[in-house]
Amino acid sequence: MTATTWRPLAAVLLCGALAGWTAQGWRKDAGIATLQRAAATQAATAATALAQATARVLTLERAAGAALAQRTDHLNQEQTHAKTERDRFNADVRSGAVRLSIPVASGQCAATADSTTAADHRHQARAELDTATAAALDTIAGDGDDATRQLNACIDAYNTVRDTYHVQTE
Repeated sequence: MTATTWRPLAAVLLCGALAGWTAQGWRKDAGIATLQRAAATQAATAATALAQATARVLTLERAAGAALAQRTDHLNQEQTHAKTERDRFNADVRSGAVRLSIPVASGQCAATADSTTAADHRHQARAELDTATAAALDTIAGDGDDATRQLNACIDAYNTVRDTYHVQTE
């Protein structure tokens, strides 16, 4: 091969290589642009799903918070009502309007299982409690009632949260 035949061949090969390289670059750039558009679409979809899930959870939290606040108000009302009733009862005991008594066993066990024997004890001897003892017994019963109301409120709060968030319990 002579230099005159070599140069046009080299020029054609060089132009072909440059054209191929350029076409390959364009093809790769188009592939990268497609991937970037797909990634942007997926990111936007994920962001939308995250925003919707966050809004749903916030709505559930607000609903649960409102239900718990309502339950707390209800408990406070129950406690206030119970305290008012206890105070009224204690005042009636102190004034003598209400008298408390317990059965007095006369040589027999006070607790009987036989219903005929229990019927005979309808008019049995009773001992009246003094006001301090009655107040002490009422305080013990009142504390127990308060604890029961509080535990029931806790159970209700637990059930509210469980039902709000659809928690599976085993």
